[in-house]
Amino acid sequence: MRFTGQHDIQLLQEVVNLNPFKDTPPTTTWASISKNLERLFMISSRRCRERTILMLDQFIKGDYPSLQRFCTKEEFTIKEQLLQQVLQQYEDGAGGYSSRIGGGIVAAAAAAADEDNDDDDEFDLDKIRPRVILHDGSTPEHYTSRQGDSEPDHANGVGGAGGGGGGNGGATASSAPAAKRLRVADDDLLLEDMMAASSDGRPADFPTQVVTFLLSRQAKEMRVREKELKLRREELDLERAKLKLQEDRHALEKARFEIERQERELRLRSEKQERTLFMEVLKKVISTGLADS
Repeated sequence: MRFTGQHDIQLLQEVVNLNPFKDTPPTTTWASISKNLERLFMISSRRCRERTILMLDQFIKGDYPSLQRFCTKEEFTIKEQLLQQVLQQYEDGAGGYSSRIGGGIVAAAAAAADEDNDDDDEFDLDKIRPRVILHDGSTPEHYTSRQGDSEPDHANGVGGAGGGGGGNGGATASSAPAAKRLRVADDDLLLEDMMAASSDGRPADFPTQVVTFLLSRQAKEMRVREKELKLRREELDLERAKLKLQEDRHALEKARFEIERQERELRLRSEKQERTLFMEVLKKVISTGLADS
């Protein structure tokens, strides 16, 4: 979805009211924010967090042109005041918060999603390359909340824990939902393994796991695209066969019309010859009768 000024204001008001930065991890608070916003617009808890951190990052860096996009002057004034309050909450409650502003697994993915690019179906590894920042011996935070089926597909272009952005690349209406559910299930299994390794205290090479996650997802999406291309080729073959049948039917109609035209010409020529012969005979009979009289 594309965030407007009103969307950002409503999101920031919920953040100020619930203050998710006081919790570690803040998953429950972000889920509450998402639930409160459902009566206004559909958004997942992960998307709430990404959008808030992105606006906060832009506010700290002084990137006001980005903050003013799709906002009126009055909305930007309110937005700026709310961001100041959110920044204060962040500074007061960040503490052991593992994903700092400007870093974390989803920071780069959130920035790419905010552009509301229509080419979400194109998988670009560089757009979602993870930047992992560890603080005070903490492990990278895992994000298990996933967007619901009711959220628009282009909002799903930002990946989960590894930020894998991908679409179906022009999938047919019948195969797209099943393929999407299969990929989500496989990604959840990999995320659960990564979370289990962290919770059990086992040493985990998290950057390597992220790269493995991205490569695995890319391979699955490539297989889906190959199937879609195969289906598309079959559709094109059917279209070409249909066009050929239409051309053959047109040729037959043209040949039948030509035969009928030739038959009409022969009939007219024959009738003309009969009339001419009849007139000649009539003239001879009349001339003979006049001579006899």
